[in-house]
Amino acid sequence: EVASGEMVTDTIGYIQINNFNERCAQETLSIFADLEAQGAKAMIFDVRFNPGGYVSEMVDVLDYLLPAGVLFRSEDFMGRSQEETSDAACKEIPMAVLINGNSVSAAEFFAAALTEYDYAVTVGQPTLGKGYFQQGIELSDGSLVNLSVGKYYTPKGVSLAEAGGLQPDILVEVDEETMAKIYSETISAQEDLQLQTAIAELQKRIG
Repeated sequence: EVASGEMVTDTIGYIQINNFNERCAQETLSIFADLEAQGAKAMIFDVRFNPGGYVSEMVDVLDYLLPAGVLFRSEDFMGRSQEETSDAACKEIPMAVLINGNSVSAAEFFAAALTEYDYAVTVGQPTLGKGYFQQGIELSDGSLVNLSVGKYYTPKGVSLAEAGGLQPDILVEVDEETMAKIYSETISAQEDLQLQTAIAELQKRIG
């Protein structure tokens, strides 16, 4: 499975997105609706250790969450730019996104779009800052060369590669041992300070 979810309090849902590969949008949106039905009044997205994936999957999730506007921009080295946009349908509930130094590419731009629209607060550690997209070119001997063929930008036109990653709204540093536990999913919700900080922040917003 690409995404999984559960209620972390009576009113806050939690969705972990492992990557933005095929089925990501379908699974994420289905879990979101399911948690809302269980009484979620706020939602946490966890994209820590998410290596990215397909822009189209990321855009589909953002389109569901955000109002009308630009979700993502890309520009190739020939200067051709493309914008992905959202329709007016959106989810107006408090949201938070957990990020860290292993949130890469689509995961970073997902968090960046939500925070730029002021729809979510980002919690955790600065992301990697991968703002280029690659195209695999197969050579005649069968080997593959990945060439950077363009740049990605957030809705407001920020290149995360130049910015050195996305800085979280609320910085919560954790030590390497805790990082390893988050990565291996052997940490309890109580021990996960980044998660607890997001829960506390959303509880303030639910009122």
